[in-house]
Amino acid sequence: MKDLSVTGVTKAFGPQDVLRGVDLAVPHGSFTAILGASGSGKTTLLRIVAGFERPDEGEVRLGDEVVDDAGHRFVPCQHRRIGYVPQEGALFPHLSVGRNVAFGLGRGPSRKERVDELLELVGLSGFRRRYPHQLSGGQQQRVALARALAIEPDIVLLDEPFASLDAALRASVRADVLDVLRLAGTTSILVTHDQDEALSMADQVAVLRHGVIAQLDTPAALYGHPEDPELARFLGESNVLEGEVRDEVALTALGPLDLGGWGGPAAGGRARVMVRPEQIALGEVVDGSVEGTVASYEYFGHDAVVRVRSGAEGLPELVVRVAGGVPPEPGRRVGLSVRGPVVAWPMEPAEPAGSPE
Repeated sequence: MKDLSVTGVTKAFGPQDVLRGVDLAVPHGSFTAILGASGSGKTTLLRIVAGFERPDEGEVRLGDEVVDDAGHRFVPCQHRRIGYVPQEGALFPHLSVGRNVAFGLGRGPSRKERVDELLELVGLSGFRRRYPHQLSGGQQQRVALARALAIEPDIVLLDEPFASLDAALRASVRADVLDVLRLAGTTSILVTHDQDEALSMADQVAVLRHGVIAQLDTPAALYGHPEDPELARFLGESNVLEGEVRDEVALTALGPLDLGGWGGPAAGGRARVMVRPEQIALGEVVDGSVEGTVASYEYFGHDAVVRVRSGAEGLPELVVRVAGGVPPEPGRRVGLSVRGPVVAWPMEPAEPAGSPE
């Protein structure tokens, strides 16, 4: 196992800047997700780490070894001991499962034993003689993972490997893959545009935005304390209100909300305040409570997303997540309250009218 360090990496394709100075540290034995919208450059970054692409500037280091410094030093991909799992698995259709897994292994008496060990690890012990077309999509991805692990890599790279699977299968396959990687103790990097996937699988998540890492943190810290409103919205539904911060309390149209000691604009002043949907509780209308009217809802069984409109000044339509039970019907009046601390970001002061540009 080795750690990975990416420092100041840039990459452009013609006039298009894709990566604009990426810094990323991945500890050995950890699972890191690189999360970004389509076109954010996350696959390009993964290909640079693998050695399929060269950066224009910057350095890539595996353990103590510099494998690419965009100048004199370059270690080809086949010498980096990196396992790569592409989007579609990319299995050889004319080779059996066993021969697909063994593709990168040298010939020798331990070859068959190693293949059997890997197939058992990914839960496909009886599939050695089958061919890719005889497997489900999830089984094909597990074979691709076994092939990537066959060379005992220092790091495994996964390029949106679950994107082609349906929702139900995707959840079970990614759980299987995560179990295998944990058992193997391999340093792993997953590229994905799926926020749920990144937050549920990774030890740390790096959000790639506008060619740089906008924030690198644990899933809980990233979801609970995003660096700015744009990140908050990207990481899940959120209600962003305007308010005034005084003594670590945000005064908003939903009432005074606790900042929980979070650093934010603690000195006071105008702020944007984030309230996650699951923090808002719906109840009976009582004297002094903030009122709203249910506009619509989406029911998912385990929970429901309810949209609530309020006549309170400065309060936008709110998104509320209600766990279990049957959500209130549209048109019903409800009382609104907020549970737990919220996050706030200082607002830039507005320029006075007529100020020079």
